[in-house]
Amino acid sequence: MSRLARATLVGATIAAGATALLGLSWVLGLWPSAYTVPGSALLAQLAGPDVATAVHVGTALTGVAAGIAALAGAVGPRGRAAAAGLQLVAFGLVLQGTGPLSTMGYLVAMAMPAAVVVLLVQVVRRYRVARWTVGLPGLALLLVGGVVARDALAGIVRMLGAGLVENRTGLLLSLLVLVTGTLWAAVGVQALAGTPVAERATDWVVRHRTVVTVVAATGPLPYALVRLTWLTPWPQLGFDMDLSTRIWGLTLSSGAWLGVVLTLGLIRPWGEVFPRWMPGLAGRRVPIAAAAVPGGLIAVTLIFSVVPMLVLFGSQSPAEAIVGAVVFPCWYWGPALALAVWGYVAHRLRAERPAAPAEGPALAGTVEPAGVAGLAGGPRDRRG
Repeated sequence: MSRLARATLVGATIAAGATALLGLSWVLGLWPSAYTVPGSALLAQLAGPDVATAVHVGTALTGVAAGIAALAGAVGPRGRAAAAGLQLVAFGLVLQGTGPLSTMGYLVAMAMPAAVVVLLVQVVRRYRVARWTVGLPGLALLLVGGVVARDALAGIVRMLGAGLVENRTGLLLSLLVLVTGTLWAAVGVQALAGTPVAERATDWVVRHRTVVTVVAATGPLPYALVRLTWLTPWPQLGFDMDLSTRIWGLTLSSGAWLGVVLTLGLIRPWGEVFPRWMPGLAGRRVPIAAAAVPGGLIAVTLIFSVVPMLVLFGSQSPAEAIVGAVVFPCWYWGPALALAVWGYVAHRLRAERPAAPAEGPALAGTVEPAGVAGLAGGPRDRRG
């Protein structure tokens, strides 16, 4: 087992342990169970919160046992892949609700104001022309807007604070399940890596990664556009349009637009080398994990939300279901993003793999494009 695979397995085991402890706290009555909240999990709706809690604890403890056994060398790649599959089916299907999607969306939106300020400051510092056309005007607009809309902004802060306190159990469950699912998905991928099936699948993904990534980048667009309508007299999918709600809609939309840009970064040069406006990082290679970890986390969030969203759409009228499937297209966005991240990682690994050294003078004048170039990740990667 490689060092990276071992580190991932350690993380997955610890995450499963934390998830098990949360479930045991519900069993012992130390904390109210998150599965008592309507819509928290498919299994809770079908069989009740007690059954959902029991499956939660049992699955997490199984993950702990499998992780410890694998770290001790008692479980091989097939066993690790099977354990990963169990974790993903349980936490990603039967114990899943719409909470993780809302949690991730709100956390991204809450971080957007700070991200925009940092971006504008860097524009002022690094770009002479954009400093006067974008950077300073943008900062001035934010300052004036913050003063004018201070009461509305304070209302948003109070709303978010109250929501975080009220839903802290569900929030903790969502974050733990997402982290656990992402780590076990990585364990499963690493266990299957190197097999003929995995190699053929990786070849296909790398060849088509540009198309797949563009498709994934369209996923957040409908939501981003809908939330922008909250700034108009014709808001869609919203109500009680006071100033606080309109500003929050803009923040949610900006988070979705960020998703579009970052997804496209998986196939753009600045997704491999930091652009010159990045403080302290300009010109350096982007660590593969810097794109793969957040991209994988978002992909897992979306994939985990597919079944709960489809169940929700099924309870609505056909027109409402169609609108929901378009505005929240987890059904294709999640799988496409997972493939895009897969293609990015494989492309980077192949491109950065050192070429095989020539052995002896007999090879000095030979040309082996299919062999040496293939090992170096040359023609195949450029097609992707």
